[in-house]
Amino acid sequence: MGTLLQDIRFAIRMLWHVPAFTLAAVSTLALGVGATTAIFSAANAALLKPLPYPNAQDLRTVRTMFTDGNVTSGRVAPVELTRLNDRSLPIERAAVSAKFDVTLLLPDNKPRAVIAHGVSEGFFELIGLPNTLGTGFVAEHYKGNGTDPVVVISHRLWREVFNSDPAIVGKPLRLAQGSPTIVGVAGRDLDVPQGNDIWFTMRVDPNSVAHSFDGYMRVRPGTSDEDLRSTLEVVAQRLGRDYPGPETNRAFIVTPFVDAMVGDLKPTLIIVLGATGLLLLLACVNVTNLLLARGASRVREMAARAALGASRSRLVRQLLTESAVLAATGAIAGLVLAFLGVRALLTYGASKLPRLEAVPFDTSVFLFVLLALVASALVVGVAPAFQLARTGLETLLNEGGRSVRGSRNTHRTLRVLIIGEIAVAITLVAGAGLVVKSFANLQAIDPGFDHRGRLVTNLTLPFSRFRNPGEVTTWTRTLFENIGRIEGVTAVGSSSMFPTRPDTDATPLVHVEGVTTPPVVSRRRVVSAGFFEAMGIRIRQGRGFSDDDRATSAPVAIVNESFARRYMPGMDPLKGQLTFGFPTIPPQTPRAVVGVVSDVRYASLTADAEPAFYVVADQGPMLQMSVAIATSFADPRGAADEVRAEINKADPLLAFEVEPVDALIASTLSRQKLGMTLMLVFGAMAVTLAAIGIYGVIAYASAERSREFATRMALGASSSNVFWLLAGQARVLALVGGLVGLGAAYATGRLASSWLYEVRASDPTILVGAFVIVVAVTVFATVIPARRVSRTDPANALRAD
Repeated sequence: MGTLLQDIRFAIRMLWHVPAFTLAAVSTLALGVGATTAIFSAANAALLKPLPYPNAQDLRTVRTMFTDGNVTSGRVAPVELTRLNDRSLPIERAAVSAKFDVTLLLPDNKPRAVIAHGVSEGFFELIGLPNTLGTGFVAEHYKGNGTDPVVVISHRLWREVFNSDPAIVGKPLRLAQGSPTIVGVAGRDLDVPQGNDIWFTMRVDPNSVAHSFDGYMRVRPGTSDEDLRSTLEVVAQRLGRDYPGPETNRAFIVTPFVDAMVGDLKPTLIIVLGATGLLLLLACVNVTNLLLARGASRVREMAARAALGASRSRLVRQLLTESAVLAATGAIAGLVLAFLGVRALLTYGASKLPRLEAVPFDTSVFLFVLLALVASALVVGVAPAFQLARTGLETLLNEGGRSVRGSRNTHRTLRVLIIGEIAVAITLVAGAGLVVKSFANLQAIDPGFDHRGRLVTNLTLPFSRFRNPGEVTTWTRTLFENIGRIEGVTAVGSSSMFPTRPDTDATPLVHVEGVTTPPVVSRRRVVSAGFFEAMGIRIRQGRGFSDDDRATSAPVAIVNESFARRYMPGMDPLKGQLTFGFPTIPPQTPRAVVGVVSDVRYASLTADAEPAFYVVADQGPMLQMSVAIATSFADPRGAADEVRAEINKADPLLAFEVEPVDALIASTLSRQKLGMTLMLVFGAMAVTLAAIGIYGVIAYASAERSREFATRMALGASSSNVFWLLAGQARVLALVGGLVGLGAAYATGRLASSWLYEVRASDPTILVGAFVIVVAVTVFATVIPARRVSRTDPANALRAD
């Protein structure tokens, strides 16, 4: 231990006497460790940190799908819930929920929009997190024996609205939809479903096949994924046999809670974390180059120590200690940079992404920094130490003479490291190119509507004041007429569901008259007259809905292109008629198809449009609606205040937000934008580090060969001869490193391309572009020291020697 402390003190003293070298090495390592730690801390918070629920690894979300490719809501039916709660299965409990937008009336009667979910019996027991206050729901609350409606409120709502009132249990909750009694405050960490404010009891028909609910389950401890999958296959087969039609060809999709919450943020974090790993490797290679170059100039010192009796192992240990001190200093500085980087990420918008509301620097992060420190110390220190270990003491003493220059082994190692730097830089630049192109492809997607110059707002009408469908129709028409009079507003319309938001529209069975196939499945969307115009959705054939399409007129429908193409092949859609229902199609007057509209991507920008048909709101009024407002303004926010005023005038107790559709679309790409920004930063850092490293190595090699070049010039070689000699050697390194980098970029691109949108790892533009950028930087980093050496006066160089 005494010897180790002595080595550490000596290492610190040596590094203190070369501040330029120490600053360059520590800064380089700090950048690599800081970037890697910042991204790891985000990945740790989103992907690795356990959920705050008992035995959270046993929690799953449940969805369903048709195995034959038919359209489905993806939700769970009560009959499936009943089967999943069979005690003979390896499932402890299953439950479902359904979302509702409600309006909370604050003490000053100001409305606040909140999210509520009805939950089936056993939901809170499934999660397993105790309440902060109250007993919560009990079996009696689900029986409906004349009991008053009850709710459990979230810890966040309790804190923000009720100032953490300890006597809140038993008090009424004032909603526009009624005044249920508060029976509990949920645990601080309960966030299922995400962002929920209120839970209320929901009774479900155990034999219903309506797929309208989000499903959850807790599996028995020790249940493997394979056992669960085979069990659910058997349950699905039995349901298909017992309930032919709606349950035929259905399969369960089970997802761990963490994956369901994070969604497509996971691949973004994995790609960026891999990029920072390469960046850390590049930083380590850079510092290794510096140490090798400095080590060659320390041959006299090593020779003197060897002559005084120091063994080879003692010298190697000293070099490794110096590397460890450098790595430790760089890791500490990197930790500070990581903390600042995380704060910048959260400010930039990462805090709005799932599980990234806070990114703690916990034990896992500090262990990661320790691992990065050890890895950096080994990577940085092994090459110089190995170089010394391979050199015999006699050779070392010979190289300690007056005319010292780096050994061939040192120069060979430096060349290999330059090739590695170039290869890693090309890999990172190509990765950044793939992510940028993926983001550009996403932005170029035609969603099927025009989002420019448009506003959207969600309205939830209290059913207690709108029990008559005619009242809803009258109120809505009046509001839309008033909004339409606002200067700059060109169209107003509403829909049961807005594109790019979670799709909850029904998927009934549909029978197309004149088509002999069994009933098909399609999305049913309810829209008002004027919705297609307000959204800029193109009418391909026929007409859109008009004010003449009323509850008293003949029922009509409009289909999208996917519906016409898939379910009405070879026929004129405008001559078609359809009927629909679920789980069977009841006798009813067929709806004439009066128009065909363009496909709209509802689920997400990357998901293909599903077959869908539209019915007019006047023939099926909505209490929950998304209102689209088209304006003639480039920035529609100029009309937002007047829109708010008209809605408040129509009903001052409605809670709503008015936002540009552009902002809504941008929010759906927030995680891709974050990934693109980070990859661009890391690509730029990689090119910079590579340029600095290559410059340093070439400058060192040039200085080491200064006597050789002076001799050449004294014997008649011109400055250009010397310049092109160095440039030619660098050109070979750049070419070899570039080819290795192209191979590495292609290999890593293949891994990442499945997570990106419509990009190919073999994209020649990206690969060639990365190659050209890095090789150009390499040439530039080579030209400066080569030019300086070529202009050296040979007489001065030889006289100094």
